[in-house]
Amino acid sequence: MKPEEIKAVINKHINSDRLKERLVRAVQRPSYQTDLFEKEPMVLSYIREFIRPELESAGVRDIRIDDLGNLIARVGKPGSGGSLVFLAYGMTPVPGSMKEPFSGKIVDGSPWGMPGECLWGRGSCEQKGSTISMIEALEIILKAGAEPPGEIVFVTSTAGETGRHDSIDYIVRHGGLKADWGILAGAPKITIGNKGRVDITVTIQGKASHSSRPWEGVNAIEGAMLVLERLKKIMPHPSEKSHPELGRVTLTPIRIESFPKATHTVQDRCEINLDRRLLPGDDPDEAVRQVRETVGDASPFKVTVEKGIFMYPSEISKDAPVVKGLSEAIRTMLAREPEFFYSHSTIDAGYLNRVGVQTVLYGAQVPEFAHTDHDMVALSRVVDATRTYAYLALKGVTK
Repeated sequence: MKPEEIKAVINKHINSDRLKERLVRAVQRPSYQTDLFEKEPMVLSYIREFIRPELESAGVRDIRIDDLGNLIARVGKPGSGGSLVFLAYGMTPVPGSMKEPFSGKIVDGSPWGMPGECLWGRGSCEQKGSTISMIEALEIILKAGAEPPGEIVFVTSTAGETGRHDSIDYIVRHGGLKADWGILAGAPKITIGNKGRVDITVTIQGKASHSSRPWEGVNAIEGAMLVLERLKKIMPHPSEKSHPELGRVTLTPIRIESFPKATHTVQDRCEINLDRRLLPGDDPDEAVRQVRETVGDASPFKVTVEKGIFMYPSEISKDAPVVKGLSEAIRTMLAREPEFFYSHSTIDAGYLNRVGVQTVLYGAQVPEFAHTDHDMVALSRVVDATRTYAYLALKGVTK
């Protein structure tokens, strides 16, 4: 199909009222992060009892849910003309102190600088707005009877707030996910790069005693103070290396905890968790070694430095086919030039690019509202993302 023909099909079949109603229902289904992470029943039931039925009502027939609760749906013909994966997320941030986080009410966005009607609710600005855009895009294609030139794979991952690649890794390794291009839920700017991250745990071991006789113990809290003092040498910037868009990496303490949890006791163990950001090309093991060497010998305390969860950084050229294809979709459907963005956050784009799926972020997100007490998304953004997704799917992959 020619661009103008695709545009005409989309404009004829898009249904903003249907989209709004679907988004309201999505937000009214809590699916926020808990200590169970990807195993949280709310997240699993949201995918199984909301996302799946919505896809079925949209006309999608090839749907399966894997052993971890991730959903994989397919439309079009595999191997016929390239493949495109839309990656959405089931998990949202915790409600926190947000009022009416699951009301799904429609509000005027102007007090917050947003255009027109907005959908209020936890996860609307980050995960659920773009998710509904992807489902609506599939419905447009199927209700129009349009034939995509290749295969479209829609994935809803059980992740979203976990800060790790476990879910997408399982989908790729055990679900056989393969695609030429990938679009992750994102903001209306095309995100073509992001930092990675490695979590580092520093454990300080001392010796417990009663706090009335502190000389009999070795206080791990004092050891933690010593460690943090030494780490100041490489905080907040542990490297002079700089990226033209992402800047320098950071090292940030994000949690400190001591043990045992007992009153009037000199603590015998203290744990410090560090967030070490990474630039494209950085070696996470080298980042861990740097922390270990900076801490050094801390006798009489025994100190161990361990590598934790790691997420890949990502960077893709503006000349990459997926970027050019998405840019064409934006120009054709929205009559504007695409904007580009680099993120300091860690996301699954780095993983997918590493396994050969050219991946960027784009969608209806409002990053500045994420995790805030005024989590909302403009309905116009959701409509725009839908139109862009549908165009990209109908235009197809170019190698």
